[in-house]
Amino acid sequence: MIGSRAWMNTSNGKLSFKEKIQLIKQVLIPVTLNYGKTFLKAHHDSTSFTLDNFQIPDTAIVKEAMNELEQTASQAIINHSWRSYFWAVAIAHTKQWQFDQESLVISCLMHDLGLVNHLDQYACQCFSFESALRAETLCSKHHYPKDKMDNISNAICLHMNGSLDESDHSLSKEVLLLQKATSCDVIGTDLSLFSNSFKNKILSQYPRVHFNSEMRKLISIEAKRNPQSRTALMHTLGLSSMIQMNIFKD
Repeated sequence: MIGSRAWMNTSNGKLSFKEKIQLIKQVLIPVTLNYGKTFLKAHHDSTSFTLDNFQIPDTAIVKEAMNELEQTASQAIINHSWRSYFWAVAIAHTKQWQFDQESLVISCLMHDLGLVNHLDQYACQCFSFESALRAETLCSKHHYPKDKMDNISNAICLHMNGSLDESDHSLSKEVLLLQKATSCDVIGTDLSLFSNSFKNKILSQYPRVHFNSEMRKLISIEAKRNPQSRTALMHTLGLSSMIQMNIFKD
């Protein structure tokens, strides 16, 4: 699959012309429709979640993932990563999906490390691949089970696809949730699933601190740095405009 960890092994994150056309066909209509739905009125009784309902695994690997995120020194990305985790858990609740909490939180905390901190030693042509490699390094250090490490890495690689097929049984719930949650936070998709009170609590606890402006800047830098990447393609298709006009206040 385009964007997967396996695809990264052969492409290094660089899209061929044929893959660009294929990806456009796969995601353009779903992303456009999902973006349009972001302006629907929220369901006032959609969730009774509070922040107290969320439990962060108190494990060494999660603590180090948190530290890795803090080392970015970008409050906009730090808060985005945490919001993505809360949106992901809430989305799973609405869909009654079971997921591995530790794997999900690691994926959320590390998915943008390569975007905000470019690492020359990886020399990837996609920031999500760099982020995935950082996550793999962390998992190897903690002797994490390979199947879980591979799942985290695949989730991080695929989160930039714009849209994933929920009916595809080859995709884990963690993979689907990271993509949905990051899309939720970046352009507002799936926000209508949540009550205003829940949404406002998350935004109050983890404010956006000019996230729209910061993400648009980072996407522009990534598109110039890796012109054949999915980020560059999404930028061309209007991702930055979607961010600028999204339902969130900057």
